[in-house]
Amino acid sequence: MARKKSKKKTHSEKPDFWERLTPRKQHLACLGFLFILPFFLFTASTIGGQQYMGHDAIQWRAGAESLMEHRETFDEVAHWATNMFSGMPATTISHPPQIPNLDNTLLKLFDFIYPAVEFWILFGGAYLMFILMGARPLTSVFGAIVIGFSTYIPIIIGAGHNAKFLSYIYIPWLFSGYFLVTRSQLNRWLAMFIFALALTLHLRAYHPQVTYFFLFPLLAMFIFDMVKAYKEEKLNKFLNHTGWLSAAAVIAILISVQLYWSTAEYSSYSTRGGSEVAQTEGLSQDYAFAWSQGVGELLTLVIPNSYGGASGDAYWGPKSFTSGPHYMGALTLLFFVIGLLKSRHRLKWIFFGSGFATMLFSLGENLTALNSTMFNYFPLFDKFRAPEMWLMVTVFCFGVVAVMGFEWIVDQIKQKKKEWKKSLMISAGVGLIFIFIGFQMLSFEKPGERQQMAQQIAQQNEVPVDDPRVAQTVERYVNNELVPERQDMARSDSIRFGIYITIGIGVLFLISAAKIPVSAGMGIICLLIAVDMIQVDNRYLSEQSLVDGNVDREQAVESQITELDRFIEENVSHDEGWKYRGLPLAGSPFQDAIPAYSYPSVGGYSGAKLGYYQDLIDEAFFSGPSGINIGVMNMLNIKYITARGAVNIPGLENVHQTQEGVVLENQSVLPKAWFVDSVDVLENQPEVLRQVSQDFDAQAKAFITQELSTPIQSDGESSIQVTEYGPNNITLEISRTEPGFMVLGEIWYPPGWSSTLNGEKIDVIRTNYVLRGFEIPAGDHELQMTLQPVWYSTGIWLARIGTFALLGVGIWGITLYYRKEEDDQTHPE
Repeated sequence: MARKKSKKKTHSEKPDFWERLTPRKQHLACLGFLFILPFFLFTASTIGGQQYMGHDAIQWRAGAESLMEHRETFDEVAHWATNMFSGMPATTISHPPQIPNLDNTLLKLFDFIYPAVEFWILFGGAYLMFILMGARPLTSVFGAIVIGFSTYIPIIIGAGHNAKFLSYIYIPWLFSGYFLVTRSQLNRWLAMFIFALALTLHLRAYHPQVTYFFLFPLLAMFIFDMVKAYKEEKLNKFLNHTGWLSAAAVIAILISVQLYWSTAEYSSYSTRGGSEVAQTEGLSQDYAFAWSQGVGELLTLVIPNSYGGASGDAYWGPKSFTSGPHYMGALTLLFFVIGLLKSRHRLKWIFFGSGFATMLFSLGENLTALNSTMFNYFPLFDKFRAPEMWLMVTVFCFGVVAVMGFEWIVDQIKQKKKEWKKSLMISAGVGLIFIFIGFQMLSFEKPGERQQMAQQIAQQNEVPVDDPRVAQTVERYVNNELVPERQDMARSDSIRFGIYITIGIGVLFLISAAKIPVSAGMGIICLLIAVDMIQVDNRYLSEQSLVDGNVDREQAVESQITELDRFIEENVSHDEGWKYRGLPLAGSPFQDAIPAYSYPSVGGYSGAKLGYYQDLIDEAFFSGPSGINIGVMNMLNIKYITARGAVNIPGLENVHQTQEGVVLENQSVLPKAWFVDSVDVLENQPEVLRQVSQDFDAQAKAFITQELSTPIQSDGESSIQVTEYGPNNITLEISRTEPGFMVLGEIWYPPGWSSTLNGEKIDVIRTNYVLRGFEIPAGDHELQMTLQPVWYSTGIWLARIGTFALLGVGIWGITLYYRKEEDDQTHPE
């Protein structure tokens, strides 16, 4: 008699504790777990009484000093920064105050636990995004951790790249808003409000490079939806969704229009608009492709120390230096491969394709066939630099595919299928290949490293580079110190990678064997990825940028001011109310804004200074026979120059000396405005720059490219007095007995500036490549220059309109939501 088999329930068949929770409680538990994670990684700044004040944050504060001082003194917005690079549009340093929204009201209240609240926004948006894509709560937690704790994010926080970080935290919300509009049952008004709010906050964070980079996956998804709608003959529905999305985008653009209008106005004048000398548009390719990711260096996505980690002797990648890798987690690779092979999610190829494309873009000069083509022909591609930053998008998109893989394998286990084991082994095999590469296939030598060392050793010992002893010294150092250290780092992380992969696979087999509940196993995997990411993040989270929580940025700047800077600050003012400028050669004049906190500097710190001013720096600043161009010093009102040691240059007198260096006074410095004896009209601006670079006499001659309306004549009785000098207004009282040409030691920049002579409009002539010049007739005159950007005055009203529209849409959307809730309760099905 045949025995009847009894059915025995396994752990995987019984609803465990987690599965017995309501969806709401599951979501709350998941979000609660995510929300405590920042306190583990950022303990020092959240509960430790310290704060992150990275290099860029301090540089920003120093550069913004003239703007903040003017606002405090006159209660008006300064549109021109007078203290950096001889003057530049204020929006290149600090944007004017924006209309209140969540970012400048609610978030400001939580600065004392930065960046915890920002991570709550990031994690919350990522979690919602995955839920809307159909993922389980626990797999959504996994994906949120990958997206939030990708090593690049703590790196930019420590470096003070606040705008980049704040732009990034709203990216998952953009995807969530898109899904709510196009794929959910939520009323369209509320869905539109969420998308519009997310886009508004993202745009107001103002990091155009982050926006541009993430447009690639967003536009890919939009095109996918359009093609799908066309095939399924649902174009009307697609157009309806597009209308809601477009309306939301219009609201967000209205609210943030000032930021981008000013950028569009400035773009063609900045270094990102090209160079008149090099006759290029956009950044030069060499400059734009600096910090290209190495092909082999992509291994750091999963084995972070395979190329030596952060900067220093240990790092041996192709970049000049690096603050760390874009690590995405060991288990992320495990599930990414499975997701790529097996997931049937409709959006898999959108995210994989976007991630793969941006990974190729990150290679920059190491994949010129693709990236040179994109640089030369694809819109706006040539406006951004540091290609490795594309990996932000790569990790984000690959993290999405990893969640799809995690979902697929959980489905397989729950359905008691065995196909997952084969896929898991394939994924593990890929992991073994990476481990093998980390152990056996890396050279551990930086390109050109030996030659550079040889030159340094030869110079230090005053021997020829080809001296055999030099080669022997380099050989010993590389083989006995550098390579072993780098090998140890790579192999240690390779083993670490293997351990996490092994543990993850073990957990999956325990779930399959019903040794632990499915939900418990998923929770363990989420905990593993959190521990993995936090451990690696801690390596690259800069402790040097941590300061006491009570220290503000102004105090941090003042702590770096030198005695040389203070001497110049005390002596730089002119009786007429304006200040001479300084050239801080004792430091890094064009990579340091600290001196600009104390006095108007011809240097500073900016990634987008005026393009023609950069040309002047490159071609003319140091072109004189004594190594410095006195003519340029004079015309830029440079009265003081700092140097590290004594300098013997005619016309420069040592007036102050400390252990830090010396202050030199320029004896021939020109006043704020002066009349020249003659004007040469040249063919083009590059020719003007060539003349300026020849150490010319700025007081005697000026160079322009347009014909004068009246010949100028000498006038020994002329006078110029500055009666008003500020960032928005300059007024001069002028007296001439003969027609003349006046040069103003202010940087030429047409947008927003209007100039009148006795109330009548007067042309501002570009002079000496970077300055302003004016034809002045005989007589007594008042010359007034006023800066009133159209984008500012008009932008305020547009921002108000957009803000009211956003509030209206939100209120109406919430009203409809609660009406539906009431209807559902009153009339249940």
